[in-house]
Amino acid sequence: MKEKTYLKWYNKVGYGSGDIAGNVVYALLSAFVMIFLTDTVGMNAGVVGTLIAVSKLFDGVSDIFFGSLIDKTQTKMGKARPWMFYGYFGCALCLIAIFCIPADLTPTAQYAWFFIAYTLLNAGFYTANNIAYSALTALITKNNHERVQMGSIRFMFAFGTSMLIQTITVGLVAYFGGGAAAWRTVAIIYSIVGIITNSLCIFGQGTDAGGADG
Repeated sequence: MKEKTYLKWYNKVGYGSGDIAGNVVYALLSAFVMIFLTDTVGMNAGVVGTLIAVSKLFDGVSDIFFGSLIDKTQTKMGKARPWMFYGYFGCALCLIAIFCIPADLTPTAQYAWFFIAYTLLNAGFYTANNIAYSALTALITKNNHERVQMGSIRFMFAFGTSMLIQTITVGLVAYFGGGAAAWRTVAIIYSIVGIITNSLCIFGQGTDAGGADG
């Protein structure tokens, strides 16, 4: 018996656009945050690396926490969409904050600024958004073939976005004049792109399969 289909081609492509949003954050941080902090802000690489490692400990706990909250969520938007939508605004603000560390702060205050912003982003808003995004696959379709297709499309968007960010970021920073102000501008641009593509993913899927909450 043929499985019921729930999605059009544009729903699947729209879903994949969520990984553009995720990877403008992830690729910028993973590839360039250390360069920015050490070369532009003048922070110590060893201290920054330690703070990042400590932040990862919070991330492991928050995965379980947000997974449980999403499962209990009951809204007109469904279970996952509210966490994706509102969580990404937090991602955008924290990403910009990381690349806006004030130069007139003391070194200790700069490290504290980075640690708080990075932890809120990585263990908080990004985790909430990403877990909800992954859960959305199972919520919007019960068709196994469609889920496989969505996973493939998601991978292509993620890989392409990551490669693009790594390719153009240094050039963009140079185009905007280099220095802290240029990094801040690039972070703002990427955040806006992320908000737009995250919203397209969320509102391009209709309702969850079988009703508002699946």
